[in-house]
Amino acid sequence: MTGTLFFLVAMTLTGCGSAIDTGGRKAVTGDVTLDGVPIVEGSIRFEPQSGTTATGAMIVDGKYEIPADKGLLPGSYRVYINALEPVEDNRSADDMMNNPGPPRKELIPAKYNKKSELTADVSEPGPNKLDFLITQ
Repeated sequence: MTGTLFFLVAMTLTGCGSAIDTGGRKAVTGDVTLDGVPIVEGSIRFEPQSGTTATGAMIVDGKYEIPADKGLLPGSYRVYINALEPVEDNRSADDMMNNPGPPRKELIPAKYNKKSELTADVSEPGPNKLDFLITQ
């Protein structure tokens, strides 16, 4: 009985081991639109203004999500957003690998990717919902 009581108290104090140490990283989510329309498919990348840990996520139907275990440390970031024009291609994966076709056009203006002017701050307390409503 004493062993069982000790086990239950120990599990209560440790939270049953379910807490994940994120190293201070924070979850980041948000919406991304171009001229008011959600980006169907693209990517977003956050590069720290100082430091070395960059991370990113895929944008799907105008939304992205970076979980805390892969998240961002509090601080300032330069943000890069990309989306390529969709391609209707009925070829097999092998055919596309051997002959990828012409390069796809970037739909997002360079001021949001190659020459990004976007910045964002990740805060300690959160939540960190960072929306980007970009325009042509």
